[in-house]
Amino acid sequence: MSDKLPMLTASRLRDARACQRRHKHKYIDGYRPLDDAAPLRFGTLFHAALASWWGHAPEFRLEFALAETLEAADPYEAAMARALIVGYDARWSDDRYAVLAVEREFRVPLVNPETGAKSRTWDLGGKLDAIARETSGRVLLVEHKTTSSEIAPGSDYWKMLRLDGQVSIYFEGARASGYDVAACLYDVIRKPGQRPLKATPEDKRQCKKDGTPYATTRLTDETPEQYEARLMEAIAEDPSRYYGRGEVVRLEGEMDEAMFDAWTIAQQLRAAEVANRFPRNPDACSVYGRACAYLGVCCGEQSLDDPLLFKRLENVHPELSQVTNLTAEREG
Repeated sequence: MSDKLPMLTASRLRDARACQRRHKHKYIDGYRPLDDAAPLRFGTLFHAALASWWGHAPEFRLEFALAETLEAADPYEAAMARALIVGYDARWSDDRYAVLAVEREFRVPLVNPETGAKSRTWDLGGKLDAIARETSGRVLLVEHKTTSSEIAPGSDYWKMLRLDGQVSIYFEGARASGYDVAACLYDVIRKPGQRPLKATPEDKRQCKKDGTPYATTRLTDETPEQYEARLMEAIAEDPSRYYGRGEVVRLEGEMDEAMFDAWTIAQQLRAAEVANRFPRNPDACSVYGRACAYLGVCCGEQSLDDPLLFKRLENVHPELSQVTNLTAEREG
C-alpha cells in the first residue's frame, strides 16, 4: 500500500455518485467554495464539540465541549450548538463507555472483493469519530451525525443506514486499525427547526391603547442568549425528538456489497480521468432546495479561478491530516 495513491473517502464517493463533474471540481481540480452553506458550517462546529465531549473525562467533557462553540462565527449557530450539547450531555451522561480512540484516521487498500486484489490506483481513507468499549467488553465504532430529518425509531432515516456505504467503509477502517468492532453505535442529533425570532416590521406592529405591544409583536430581534434558552426549553421537553442512538451491524455479504460499490465507482472515476470526460448530472444541481456550489461554473456564469467564490486546496481532504495515519499493519 502506498500513501501516495489518491484516496477515496466516504465523502468523495458520495460526490462521485451524485455528479462526476462535481467530483472533478472538488477532488481533481481541488476547488472549494468560500461560502460554506450554513448546514455544513454547523455540522463542522457541532462535530468538534462532540469530539471534545467524547475525548475528555466525564467530569470535564461538557466544559470542553462548550468551549468548542466559541469558534463559531455566527452567534446564533453557537447558541444552537450550546443548547444541543447541553441536552446531549443530559441525555447520555449515564451511558458510560471506555473511549479507546477519538478522531482516529485510517488508510487502507481498496480491495476487489471478488478477487482480493488491491487497487493500484486508489486507497480507502477516512476518520473514525470514536471507538468505545462497553462494560460487557464489546468494542463499538461510534459515528455522529447531525440531521434535520425525523429520527424516531422505524423512520426512513434508520432504514437508509442499511445501505450506507460510509458505515461499511468505517468498519473496514476500524478493523484494519486493530479494533475488532462488533457494531456501529450510530449517534444522531436532530437540529431544532426553531429559528431566531426577528423584530416585527414597523409597518406591521400592533400595540394596545397604552402603547404596549401585543404578544404577537416583537420590538427587537431575539438575542443569541434568548434563542439558546428557548431551544434548551424545547429540547428538555422532548429529548427523544433530538437525540437518537441505534446499533448498525454489517454482515459479511453486506460488507462485500459495499466494497463492490466502492470498487465499481473507483473504476468509473479512473475511466473518466483517462478519457478526460466527467459527465454532469442535472439531477444533482439542486438538492433539498439548495443549489450545488458549482452550478454557476457548470452553467458558464462563474469561474473556478474567481478568488471571491472559490479557493484551491493543496490537500483535497481537509478533514484529514496531510499524512493520514496508516493501519495497524504499517504501524506494526
